[in-house]
Amino acid sequence: MDGQMNLFANDAFSVIEGISTKDDELLKCFKSELQSVEYMTLKDLFSGFNMIKAITFSYDIGFINELMEHFDYGEVILGGNFLVQKDGKLNDLLAEVLTNAYEAGKAIQKYDKLANMLTDGDIEFKTPSFVLDHRKIYLLKSDNGRTRVIKASANLSKKAWNNDHIEHYEYDDSKECYEAYVKDFETAWDISQAITMDVISSKKTDNLVEENVILKGIKETGHAIVLQQPEGDISFDNIKYTIDHGAIKEKYQALLGDVKPKSKTGLFEIVPKTLEKMEYNQKKLLQKKMKTRNITERYPSLTLDLYHGEAFLNGKQLHLNPTDEEVKHDINEIIGIFHNFEQFVSSDIEKLKYTHYKLMNAIFCSPFHAKFRCASKIKGVSTDSLPLFALISSETSNSGKTFMIKAALKLMTGKELDGTKACDYSKDNIRETQLAVKGVPFFIDEIDNLYISRIKDIIKNPEKCEENQLEDMPMILFASNDVLKPDEPLRKRMIFFAMDGALPSTIDKTAYASRGKSIIRKLGTGFYREYLSKMMDKAKEELDFIIYSKEFPDDYYPKLLALSSEVIISIFEDYGYTLPSYIRKLTWNDDYSMDSNADEIVHEIASFCKNNKKAYKLTKDRLLIECGIDKDSQRKINSWKNLLPAEMKAEILFTREYWNTAKFQSIEKYLKKDVDINLVNFHYLERNDFIDDTFICKIT
Repeated sequence: MDGQMNLFANDAFSVIEGISTKDDELLKCFKSELQSVEYMTLKDLFSGFNMIKAITFSYDIGFINELMEHFDYGEVILGGNFLVQKDGKLNDLLAEVLTNAYEAGKAIQKYDKLANMLTDGDIEFKTPSFVLDHRKIYLLKSDNGRTRVIKASANLSKKAWNNDHIEHYEYDDSKECYEAYVKDFETAWDISQAITMDVISSKKTDNLVEENVILKGIKETGHAIVLQQPEGDISFDNIKYTIDHGAIKEKYQALLGDVKPKSKTGLFEIVPKTLEKMEYNQKKLLQKKMKTRNITERYPSLTLDLYHGEAFLNGKQLHLNPTDEEVKHDINEIIGIFHNFEQFVSSDIEKLKYTHYKLMNAIFCSPFHAKFRCASKIKGVSTDSLPLFALISSETSNSGKTFMIKAALKLMTGKELDGTKACDYSKDNIRETQLAVKGVPFFIDEIDNLYISRIKDIIKNPEKCEENQLEDMPMILFASNDVLKPDEPLRKRMIFFAMDGALPSTIDKTAYASRGKSIIRKLGTGFYREYLSKMMDKAKEELDFIIYSKEFPDDYYPKLLALSSEVIISIFEDYGYTLPSYIRKLTWNDDYSMDSNADEIVHEIASFCKNNKKAYKLTKDRLLIECGIDKDSQRKINSWKNLLPAEMKAEILFTREYWNTAKFQSIEKYLKKDVDINLVNFHYLERNDFIDDTFICKIT
């Protein structure tokens, strides 16, 4: 029954009388008699009392903050700070009510005095749960029994009480008047929802359920709330906007879009299951907002102050002394992530883990790169070891690259960041991201060769970072299943990771993806905060060396990626963990530089020959490989050519219609000892050695 109960048999329901417009309904009137007309200051009118009970429609929290200087205790009903249009639809009216509840909490949050009074129990705020209370009454009482009722056209806003507006002010000091009005106030108080401290002190999360006192109450208690539907059209006086009510109302209308409160004899029930639907709509709303909101609003920023040892996520200082439990939790999850690669199909599982470890290390270290590029520029130090781009490529999907990127970003920020797809992100978008995003790497998935060709000039010109002293420029991460391994001009300016692995066909890939999301949800920020604490100390020493050195060794360059790997190792060891084989010290030259993949490519060529003995011909000093003319073969030979070191002088020569010749020199110095093919002393093959209509890879 979705948490529903007998409507009037249980006090779990709050029955709230709606507004009726019956012609024969009597109006409650207070008969009074004018005694005099006086001119008083605001202080004269409100001073001399200890307690205030107030109902206001529109309000200025700053004015309420000032007014409470005169009182020890207060109860305030914030009726509705917005413009209400004539509209009889329940969902639209409900959207108005929920908007008021949300706005009231956010407004109080800005004033420490009111928040402190709320914490101490010296003031209470409520917001009407359904009826929009349009009254402006102020009930004052002193400890000696003196009373005053102020009846005014003026809301609790500064302009309404300083003669900026034409308002009506009336007061009555009789006990009879106070007793009559206080009864009405108590009735309104009982049917309003308290604005609690947990709502006021909550961080801004755009969560329209958790930050709304009405919906939060339903969620926490599991009780339904019953609302009486108005019998006719409702109209309210137009009131000038004082905050951005319209935008918030649109959000609540989206939450209520397809929600249909249950109706029975004119009463509407908002039951817990209805709230579940609203929470689902909230997630859809946030998903849409992620697509449309400006990058500076939707993407987290990480800024580092090395000299004070401070880090800031979205402008708020990070606690860089996580508990042992927080760090160990993340270490265990990281080990679990790498253990999952045991299920992959790969020519070398250990190498697959090692490559993912190198990727994680690069992502962790990347927020330091721009800062060091800027300092290096000023001091004339090479910036090649401080890349701002990385390409993660595999020949198949499900190689784990996207998962590892998302996991690393979650460890860094505590947020699940999906990045974006290449089809939705232009060259100009990348430029904007480099300027707008701070520190946190930005992920662009599903790129292809055409995309790379369009953005080559951006990758080839990372110097804009240091030329404009953009110390927080983020690393851009590209991922692809359909891209050539980059050629030398690009490899000089970006890190390249080739992932050789995929899930076997026997594994349920949908279930595996769900498990991956579950793992990412469990990741915290304890490990990365510990990492920052240690890495910032090392980085400061390195930065001081750059800034204060008069001269540098001829072969000097910043070795941040090596320092980063040392920090990761130290965290594992400090917390009592045995180092997994794939976690080791990394260096720029051996693990990230332009030629760091040369050994792997030579080994790949040798393995290809070993497993395809009919595809190659080896003589005293020649190697001829027949690769075929299909797309995969062409991609393979281009990748070999691009990734082999310059001294091999690799090139592809086109002969006849389908002939391609790639020749490489000095390959023997890169060969592994465990390769049982003698690939040494090759020389150039003449064109007449080839077979017609064959795609040829020649190594000389």
